[in-house]
This record gives sequence, structure tokens and C-alpha cells, in this order.
Amino acid sequence: MCNQHTIILFELPIIAWVLWSRRRSLWWKEVAHFTGAFALGLTPYIYMPITANWNPQPGSWGDVSTLSGLIHHIRRADYGTFRLYASDEANEDLWTRLYLYGVDLTNREIPFQLAFPIIGLGMLQTLRVSTNMNRQLGGFMIAMYTFYMIVFHSLANLPISEGLIYGVQMRFWQQPNVVIFIWFGVGLGYIVNLVAQVIGGTSRVMKTASSMILHIACLALVGAQIWRWYELCDQNQAFYIRNYAHALLDPLPPNAILFVNFDLQWTSLRYLQRCELRRPDVTVLNLSMMTYKWFATKHDHYPNLQFPGSRLVPFGSVSDGFSMAQLLDTNIVQTFSEKQLRFFLGGKLSYNDQDFIEKYTLVPYGLLDEFQSLTTPSPSLKNWYSSQQKVKRMIRERLSTLPPEKIYNDETWEWTIARDYGMKELNWATYLLERTIAEDPENLTLLSEAAKPMELSYQLEPSEFWNAASNLKNLGLAYAQMVKSSHEFTTSTDPFFNEVVGAGVEDSRFKDRASARMLEVWNSWLQVPEAKLDQGYEAIRSIVRKFVPEEKKLEKSSKRRKKKSPKKRVSTKTGKK
Repeated sequence: MCNQHTIILFELPIIAWVLWSRRRSLWWKEVAHFTGAFALGLTPYIYMPITANWNPQPGSWGDVSTLSGLIHHIRRADYGTFRLYASDEANEDLWTRLYLYGVDLTNREIPFQLAFPIIGLGMLQTLRVSTNMNRQLGGFMIAMYTFYMIVFHSLANLPISEGLIYGVQMRFWQQPNVVIFIWFGVGLGYIVNLVAQVIGGTSRVMKTASSMILHIACLALVGAQIWRWYELCDQNQAFYIRNYAHALLDPLPPNAILFVNFDLQWTSLRYLQRCELRRPDVTVLNLSMMTYKWFATKHDHYPNLQFPGSRLVPFGSVSDGFSMAQLLDTNIVQTFSEKQLRFFLGGKLSYNDQDFIEKYTLVPYGLLDEFQSLTTPSPSLKNWYSSQQKVKRMIRERLSTLPPEKIYNDETWEWTIARDYGMKELNWATYLLERTIAEDPENLTLLSEAAKPMELSYQLEPSEFWNAASNLKNLGLAYAQMVKSSHEFTTSTDPFFNEVVGAGVEDSRFKDRASARMLEVWNSWLQVPEAKLDQGYEAIRSIVRKFVPEEKKLEKSSKRRKKKSPKKRVSTKTGKK
């Protein structure tokens, strides 16, 4: 059920009301005309089977080449007919959703808390016999609006406790808000006329003057709403989603195979490839689409790949399906002797299969991950790091700034770009730290570079962008490895993220600052509830408690919370990361 589909919740009451109110005067010819007009509105669906058979395209949703497939697609059977979300998990009830709609209406759509009193007055005016509007029509509008609100919010199953999903739900409120704004206009018009009559009395001049002033006041309400939301609605420089897609697509090697599992990545990449003809050599597949039975009809759209089954399934669950590891096995082995295909992932895998864990690993590649077989020798740390510097340089050129938090909150897709960027930077830094400790533990340059994205998240990023249990432990581990190294920092410039690192240390030696920061970070990590489940908890705790007593811990933690709250991203320049 999407925006254009939910209009049926208005159409059904309208059709029923017309048939009932004109049950004695409606001719069969008129019924035929109305039915034909309704059917004419559905004719764009005819294009779908035509293009599916004559001009099939990779990335198209569903098998609409047959009548049964077309009906399956129109009724959204993959998600569930009259449902918004493909999940059976319980979430907010009807009354909670209606309450949130009312909050949005008063806080966002209509200024100065004027919504309910003026809308209520407008509804009463539509029911008055003395008004020009037919009283039956006024009652029908109330019934139609009520029908939409109750039926839609009863069927809607989006988990709107999540910011982005709440933003998606808001789109479906545009249609009932059209009726709301009609009532608001009727109510406001009544108030203007009433006040003009009371103030003007018998004087025509006073009536005209007061009426003009009141109409100007109404226009001022519109101006206030525009002024309030102008910054958010001003999208003349909002190229963030396009730039994000460039940052995903452009660094990929020739003829790469990219699997994505996030809507934003999928739609933005499809736009670049189909509308701007960017990087047609890259094959992009949607992991979610690959899980449906109709994906078997899409295999021919991807001649570079061989599919060992009909669709993507969990390992060992369906006999005619294939797991992610089986798909990689088939294609990597087949292309090894010819041209080596490289496979990448955007987002997360659909299934956490055991056979994948035993055969493959994911290696950070810019804002993506690259599939790497465990049987294939990994490139050296030096070669991997050198290649990644080129990739990261290209990303900074394409995505030079991140969406500002003051404009884009967690209800917007732009916010997810900043979140994804921050999370991938942490993923990249963690991998760099692990490889450096394993292969070049004395390299202070790589250790300090691995610590910088972790410090940025710890100090400045919202908590949704990083995991405290893993990030704080790894950050402390990076500083511990610096202290443990037999080498000294040879640079004269500060190798750390900023002056906060070791701020209270009197000695200016970089290692002393790293040691102090290690204790501070690990002390904060000990406060995280999940830390106690970590195997290294007792070892880290024993190190920290030698220098930071238990009673001092609470005092430091309290001071730090006051200092850090609230967190804000102070810079949106990606080059700062």
C-alpha cells in the first residue's frame, strides 16, 4: 500500500455515497460512464506487462509478464495486501498512531496551536443548513475523513518509533490533510467574516478595513509557516543523495558486481545508471528482490552471473534456492580462469549463513565492503592501505560534505547518509586497527589514523552512529598499542584527532597523552552494561583500576556526561573524518 494506492480509502466512501444519494436518479448510462472513467485511471498498469515482455530491464520489481504476476504485483502480495511493512511484529496500536497524527498536525502543519479549534469550527460550519454548502456533503466529508483515518491507521503496521519510518508514515498523512485544510479554510473564513461584522458594525468603511486587516493576518499565518520551514524546504543545494550514490559507484573497479540491501542505495544507484548512464559496466543487484520466487524470471537480465538456484534463501532451507556463499562459489570459480569478477556489498547480508562465515569475509572498501574468499591470500596491509587511500580520496571528492544535522533529522533519508558514512568510517578504522596489530604493531602512523574516526564518533557523533561497547574498547586498544610500541612519534604535528586526547596531561609527550586517553576511554567502556559480557573485561578492568580508583570513576563519568551532552556534529566536511 503506497501513497497512490491509499487514495482508494477516499474513493470507496465517495462511490458508496454517490450510489446511495442518487439511487433513484442515477441512470445506468451514467453508471457505465463512471465505471469507464474509473477503469481508465487504471490503464497505466497495461504498460507494465507490455514493457516486461518487449523491453525487460534489470532491477524491475516482480514478474508482471503474466496476468497472474500482474495481479500479484498490483495487490502487493510480496508485502501483504493493504500493508505497509513486510513484518508480523507488533508495534504501535491504532490510538497511538492517531495521537501522533494529531501531534504532527498541531506542531508541524498548522502554526500557533490553531488546528483543532479552527478545524472544529470549520466542520460545524459545513453541517449548518444556513451555509451555502449542502449539509449532506458536510456530513459525508466527516464520514469520509473518519473512514480513512481509522481504516488506514488500523492497517498501517510501520514501526513508527523509528525516526526514518515515522518520516515515511508522514507521507500518507498528506491526503487526509487536504480535507483538514478545507475545514481550516472554512473555519478561518467564518471567523474573519464574524469579526469584521462585529468590529465594523453598520459602517461599510470599518467593515472593509477590518476585513482587509484580517485577511492580511491570514496571509501572515501562511508567511509564518513558510518562514518556519523555509530552511528545511529549501533544497536548491541538496545534492547529498546524488553525491552519496557517486561515492558508492565511482570508486568501484571495472565490471564490478554490487549487492545492496538498503533502499537509499538501491534507488540512488538506479537513478545514476538509468537516468545519467553512469557506470553501466557495474552490475547492481538488490538482495531483498533476490529472495522472492519471481526472481527466477530475472536471471537472464544478468548475463555476467550464473545463479545456482531460483532465488536467494537461507543456507539449506529450500532445495531449489541458493545461499550467498553458493552464489559466490559458482561465479568466483567460473571466472577465475578468465576475467576475475570482484563482488561488493552495500548494507547487510539478508541471512547470516554458517557456510558464508566458513568460506568468506568482508573487507572494507570505502563506503562498501568487498567479498573475499578465506582460501585466497589477502593483499598485504601496505597494498590494501594504499589502494584504500585512493578510494577514500575519491569518496571525499564526490561526497565533500555531509547533510547538516540542524536541517536533516532522523526522519529524513539525508540523515541516513551521515549515519552510514560514520558507521563505515568506524568499520574501516576497526579493520585497519586489527590488521595493523596483526601485521605491523609498531606502526604508530596507522594506529593513530585508526583511532581518529573512533575519536570523532566518541566526541561528536550521535549515539545512533556508533556502538559504545565495541568502539570504546577498540579506541582504548589503539592507544594501548601506541603506548606498547617501542617506537616514538617522529612527527612534530599532533598525531591525534584533537587536543581533547590527553588534555589533562602535563607532559607533552604524545605517548603520555595516549596513555592517559587509554585509561579515560577504557574507564568509560567499563560503564557500558554490555562490556561485562566481553571476554577481556576483567583484564581491562585490572589495568584501569591500577590508575583510576573505583570511587573516582563515578565522579569522572558524571563530569564527562555534563561536558559531552548534548552531542552535535560540529563539522560536516567529510575530509575531517
